[in-house]
Amino acid sequence: MKNIISKTAIAALMTVSLASCNDFLTVDPSDKLVQDTFYNSPEKLRLNTMTLYAAKTWTNFTMNFQWKTDMLAGDMFYTYDAEGQWFFGSYTPVNQYINEGWKGIYNVIAFANSVINDMPGKCTGSVTQQDIDRAVAEARAIRAFCYYQIAELWHDAPIIFDNSKNIAEGNLDVPRNTQKSIYRFALEDADFAVEHLPETDPDSWRANKNTARAIRAKLLVTMASHSDYGYDRADLYARAATDAEAVMESLPWIEDIDFSTLFDVASNNGPESLLAVQCGVQGYGFGNPKNAAWSRSSLIADQTWGGGKGPTISLQKSYDSTDKRRMWTYMTNGDFYPNLAKAQGGYTYKYVNRADDGTVTEERNEMNAHIKKYIIGKAADCDGNVGINQDAANNIYLIRLADMYLTYAEAIMGTANSTSDSRALTRFNGIRKRAGVSEMNSISYLDILKERRREFAFESITWFDLLRYSYREGKQAALEYINNGFGTGYNRCAQYLAVYGMDQSQENEASSYNIVQSTADYGMYDPIMLDESAFIVPIPAAVSTSSPALAGDPVDFYGE
Repeated sequence: MKNIISKTAIAALMTVSLASCNDFLTVDPSDKLVQDTFYNSPEKLRLNTMTLYAAKTWTNFTMNFQWKTDMLAGDMFYTYDAEGQWFFGSYTPVNQYINEGWKGIYNVIAFANSVINDMPGKCTGSVTQQDIDRAVAEARAIRAFCYYQIAELWHDAPIIFDNSKNIAEGNLDVPRNTQKSIYRFALEDADFAVEHLPETDPDSWRANKNTARAIRAKLLVTMASHSDYGYDRADLYARAATDAEAVMESLPWIEDIDFSTLFDVASNNGPESLLAVQCGVQGYGFGNPKNAAWSRSSLIADQTWGGGKGPTISLQKSYDSTDKRRMWTYMTNGDFYPNLAKAQGGYTYKYVNRADDGTVTEERNEMNAHIKKYIIGKAADCDGNVGINQDAANNIYLIRLADMYLTYAEAIMGTANSTSDSRALTRFNGIRKRAGVSEMNSISYLDILKERRREFAFESITWFDLLRYSYREGKQAALEYINNGFGTGYNRCAQYLAVYGMDQSQENEASSYNIVQSTADYGMYDPIMLDESAFIVPIPAAVSTSSPALAGDPVDFYGE
């Protein structure tokens, strides 16, 4: 289903907005277009909660920030300017994308808070308490997901639960709350959502009980990873397993869902999708920007600046040669895609592409590979589902079904370092069988991390997995793992360099390139070593300047 949420509906229903990048709590009164008499039917209530899923609501977070963690994790090679700071782990509070991410995620929270706090007292007509509870539960599910993101990215940050109250009381300079407080707050939201959301919804894109269970499972398994917060970790893991299992049992078996089409418009809101940002070809901010941001060249996209981006060599080396996911995650020499460049009979990837007269039409990059995931081609290739304003119509997954399979395996393993439990292996191997790779009889925690990386590369998930590893095993163990390329031995600086004497006739042969990892070998960089400072994204300078309380020590939201 495409273009579910129209531009007109979003414009009419935006009840909150950020007045500036500094005042992330501020509600702009000029945008409060929902009148007191609006909520007079369940249909209008649902029309308002629709905006919680709209790409426009999520724009600053998903377009300008979220995928930067793919560089930080060492999945995406890209070194240019402020974006490149994420690849080097050298970002500072003035990095523009940190500010975009911060205001973007708090913008979504502001929308959710408006539904939770402002809407119930304005309901009239045929709206019942059940209708209200259901709408609030949708908003609390979304808010739980947002605070899960905040707790991992910034660790300590303000818990904002009622923007209107903050504004009315002039309480705009708020302190940070502890990561532990944020987990608890998000979990309370998820609990409410699980209790009040229906098992299914006529709108396949709306949050339902499975969505809330999936969010809660993610929260629980993250909390259980901590050995420093005094949690009953066994209980948290058990509860996470229960939630993940409930989601899996109510949906099709993972092998029955085709991975190759998961990131196309045709799969929008299909059985794999548990929560997704709804995208459409409706202008800047209303669609998925990745087709433009990541596409290799104008041969396969109407709008493109992804020529310099690619999968790191450590990511490339993580895939087995039979892994079906690989070519739908990234493109490399010899891969053929019938759904791209259809007017030319399809697209075959070459390190260097040339026209018939020998003119180079596509240069190679340092990775000898480019990103495929979320790339759906030109408008002519996909029935007009790509615009020229960074607005493609394929949705952006926030949580999908495969995550529950691997979360379940992790939860069954618990605090152990490995498991041969048949329940965990069945789900873990379900993911592998869909990928066409061999099953395993026993798995370690690192096996799960590696499988998650192969499954979720370029979905802004790998960094969160690495954080859980740091909670379990300590920051130094996690840093060693990251800097060693997830056990592959290839640092993120590794690149392909043409062998001396290679000529044009050999430019598309794998043997013409060697991997180098130092300037001594004529590489661009020596090994790039992240340190502990990378584990916490700083508060953006633009925000901390206007809110001095953020510079103070974090406080427990619950006063304990």
